[in-house]
Amino acid sequence: MSAGNYLHQLDAKNRMRIPAKFREELGEGYYITVGTGNCLYVYSKEQMAEVQETLHKVSPYRDSELKGARYVLFYSWQAEEDNQGRILIPENLRRIANITKNVVVYKGPACIEIWSEERWNEYLKDINFNSLADALDSIKNA
Repeated sequence: MSAGNYLHQLDAKNRMRIPAKFREELGEGYYITVGTGNCLYVYSKEQMAEVQETLHKVSPYRDSELKGARYVLFYSWQAEEDNQGRILIPENLRRIANITKNVVVYKGPACIEIWSEERWNEYLKDINFNSLADALDSIKNA
């Protein structure tokens, strides 16, 4: 998928646009669910099928894993675009991600991510480039 980031706003009906560049890559029938850092993950239909397959393999006897799987599956929602390319962000997902108006949409490492602008700025405020370089080196050498 393409790199890039975009700033958007929810409209009065809590709708937003996924950038056209990303919509093309997602294809028809993409999904939105909870992500780490209290953001939202946007998966293509194929990616979501992989996520669901993985989560359905969780042992029903491992409560911490089962709780995480339930959380992701419960909050998964198939986005429906209107004829102007806007999607509704459901209230339960907006609340989890603390999205009220301004959003950051960007291509993350595994999928497209939607963040409230405030949470995104808070998340990135303590970036330490030395730690980041160490983490990247460890991934590269793995």
